[in-house]
Amino acid sequence: MEALAIYFLKSALYMALFTSVYWLFLKNETFYRFNRIFLLSGLSCSVLLPLYTFTYQIKLLPMETAVANVAPVALAMPDRSNWASLLLMVYIAGGCFLLLRHIIGLYKIRRTALTHKYTVLKGCLIVETPVFRSSFSVFNCIIINSSADTSAAEKRLILEHELAHVQQRHWADLLICQLFCTFHWFNPLAWVYLNLVKQNHEYLADQAVLEQGNSAALYRAALINHSLGVPVFALASSFSRYDHLKRVNMMMKPASAAVRKFSVLLMLPAVAFFLWAFAEPEFIVEQQVVKEKRKENKQQKPAKGPKFVNEKPVMANEQVGRSVIIKNKPVRKKPVLWQKEYEKTVQPTAVPDSAEKRGVQSFVLNGLPAKSQPLMLLDGIEFHAGLASIKPEEIEAIHVLKGAMAIAEYGERGRNGVIRIVSKKSGLLMKTGLDSRTD
Repeated sequence: MEALAIYFLKSALYMALFTSVYWLFLKNETFYRFNRIFLLSGLSCSVLLPLYTFTYQIKLLPMETAVANVAPVALAMPDRSNWASLLLMVYIAGGCFLLLRHIIGLYKIRRTALTHKYTVLKGCLIVETPVFRSSFSVFNCIIINSSADTSAAEKRLILEHELAHVQQRHWADLLICQLFCTFHWFNPLAWVYLNLVKQNHEYLADQAVLEQGNSAALYRAALINHSLGVPVFALASSFSRYDHLKRVNMMMKPASAAVRKFSVLLMLPAVAFFLWAFAEPEFIVEQQVVKEKRKENKQQKPAKGPKFVNEKPVMANEQVGRSVIIKNKPVRKKPVLWQKEYEKTVQPTAVPDSAEKRGVQSFVLNGLPAKSQPLMLLDGIEFHAGLASIKPEEIEAIHVLKGAMAIAEYGERGRNGVIRIVSKKSGLLMKTGLDSRTD
């Protein structure tokens, strides 16, 4: 309902614009064909332009908003549905009434044409009947009032006038205007616009009669004699309609200068202003992509003394550029190398930054086999399966011995270092199924 109301408002404004320009600059000019085109253009703009909405773009940057945990509160909203439904019903009833009136009028004219004698002239149906008090034309049918005291010369002028309406297809203009008024029946400006179109039709028909060489004085006299005629149908073009003195004055008026037609150019800035006034913004949120470049640290320095953190072992991910944090401390990264001969990847070695300062030395516990491997003991039992075969949650502590200390305690077997693993459960060696031997 709201969208329909906005459409009617826009349409009324466009129609007011065209009506104002016509009333101020074109109404008293004699270029009637140009005025007809202008009036029909105004009607088309009043129907079509409100359907188009000009949009302009507004670019916004994404913003972070804090979302609060607020409980929803029910607000009491006024119930407007009843009023909207009532207004819609009144609008539909008014339109149906006008449409029904047009249908009844057409039926009455058709019945009259079928029940009375008629003649065909230049493709038009000429019906003479006393049923109607005025002469008029509807579509290609011309009704002549046979009961009026009219001379043969006046009847001929009336017939030529109505023939001009039919030949210039004024009925098409009236049909469009009447349909517009049916949908805009509540807008008084629509009915004013319809009268302007009909008045211009009479000027065109009068001009056509005089261009055929008829006497202007005789035609004006016939026009005044039929000034008491009454309209019978909304879609009809009647000889006796509108201000006869105004029509007589327009017939006597000299031709207007063609330069006056340029006054319609005033419509262009006015229409542009309306399009701008009714424009709606289109918000566009720009997406900002921030790319962080990481530098690979491929350099590693061996530590001087053995030291392991008594926590869960860190399993480095097989992806270059990832950081491993031990107790919230950054560590160095080593890229993954692919050795085709072994057909498996070499796990990177994580070395804490603080290890370089404290002299901590590290071993690659689960990398590729080297020529010299440290002696590995699980609960005092030597095993060769590697640290990766033991679940981290089953390890209680890891002790590392290097150099003279390892040789002093384990002899030549400890020349390359000793790694002693203490498990949380007894019998872990049997559960893992490792190949082992007693120290």
